[in-house]
Amino acid sequence: MINRILISISLLLSLAISAQIKVDSFSQADAKKYLNYLASDKMEGRVNFTKKQLQVAGYLSNEFRSFGLTPFPQYSNYFQPFYTKEKEKLSPYLTTDTVHMDTLYNIVGIIPGKNKPDEAIIFSAHYDHVDINLGFTKTGEVFNGANDNASGTTAVLMLAKYFSLRKDNERTLVFCLFAGEEMGLLGSEAFSRQVEADKVSAVINIEMIGRYNRSGKGKFFITGSKKSTLEYVFKSNLINSTVSIEPEGDDITNLFKRSDNFSFAKKGIVSHSIMCSDDYEDCYHNPCDDVNRIDLNHMTKVIRGIAQACKTLIDGSDTPEWK
Repeated sequence: MINRILISISLLLSLAISAQIKVDSFSQADAKKYLNYLASDKMEGRVNFTKKQLQVAGYLSNEFRSFGLTPFPQYSNYFQPFYTKEKEKLSPYLTTDTVHMDTLYNIVGIIPGKNKPDEAIIFSAHYDHVDINLGFTKTGEVFNGANDNASGTTAVLMLAKYFSLRKDNERTLVFCLFAGEEMGLLGSEAFSRQVEADKVSAVINIEMIGRYNRSGKGKFFITGSKKSTLEYVFKSNLINSTVSIEPEGDDITNLFKRSDNFSFAKKGIVSHSIMCSDDYEDCYHNPCDDVNRIDLNHMTKVIRGIAQACKTLIDGSDTPEWK
């Protein structure tokens, strides 16, 4: 009897610790750690075709490995090279810091689904930033891109960590970090050619969630929200949540077609971007887009809200549709 009691207590403690890990996995400490690395001056703006971007890719790959993610089918690791002639756009700024000609790298990892492995939910963000003067101003300031889009990259890392701890996803979860977005959605376009549209239930792309000029604090909006039922699914899952969805309003700057969700939408997959700020944010594509301007409390809260909003997508009970 004593042994049974001890076993029961041990099991309860194990469950309590597991639950605590799951709750605490969205921490401001993690958000700060990732942002401080991705948007540090040392990474020189994560510019496409540079050694610094390749260094960041290695860091992202190591994080996926530490979470226990599986490489995408037919790949031996998380690196997915793709080839482009877009490097010619950078020709005035090329230096000895540039790497393999015409090669960029997406970083992709998966958590296979338990009962619906052939149905996938993709979480994505781009980790590159603008290529102005190879990431620098003439005065030496770095375009660090903390909000655009180290914030979205951080969100994908934190979501991957969270769901790898839970281990309860019915659908397969795919975590994609794209290069080449700032040069015309190049990474997502390359990856979209590898997926079968009828096996992807939704794409949740995450962009610029560290500031909130468009959404308000503790809120986010969905680009192209009127085009599908995704917003309805999200709102249903966020009832009683401290995170809410702000109406998108008129898409006057065409955000729906300007981020990586659009590469998948063109294939007929329900794909939207979650955002909190837009082009009118004061430091958008400027050197002042630094970590010290990111609201970590807001950002961490939104990431936690994204996980909650996607609950029924992940357990397979909801599948959004185009209207």
